[in-house]
Amino acid sequence: MAWNVEPKLSTIEFVVKHLQVLSVRGRFHSFEGTLHMNEENPPDSRVEGSIEIASVKTGIGLRDASVRGRGFFDAKRFPRMSFRSTRVGPFQGNRFDVHGELTIRDVTRPVVFHVVDKGEQPAVDGRRHHAFDATVSLSREEFDLKFPPIQELFGLLVGDRIEVSLDIHVVEE
Repeated sequence: MAWNVEPKLSTIEFVVKHLQVLSVRGRFHSFEGTLHMNEENPPDSRVEGSIEIASVKTGIGLRDASVRGRGFFDAKRFPRMSFRSTRVGPFQGNRFDVHGELTIRDVTRPVVFHVVDKGEQPAVDGRRHHAFDATVSLSREEFDLKFPPIQELFGLLVGDRIEVSLDIHVVEE
């Protein structure tokens, strides 16, 4: 059964350390995804999705332009990042992992999303709705996400770890 991500009810946010102390937060505003949920055998489920890089916003226009620019995401050459699951599980109550491949800037790496199933949500349009929270920790270096050398300054200005959180609402199609 296919369930599509409802972007108006979902969020994809990240946080990264700046100067090793401050937290810089951002959000992607344009994304899509599909969950092929096997309710009888959840490990047979699969997930795929993509994010439009140019939709990133951090609250500061100059920083947004820098993040979208050639030195980091290079949104003109690599307009989307994508994810495709390879395995779902193990399951522990309403918690489970989604293993898969994340591609950013044509660099593909294995990642594991830690997911909380928030269950079926009240339907207002006659279709079934379901919600999930997910988190993943990424290394900028592993995806070759680097600022110009002066901005990197040995990782002091912008930390390597990016903590990503997703609040995903899907609708059965």
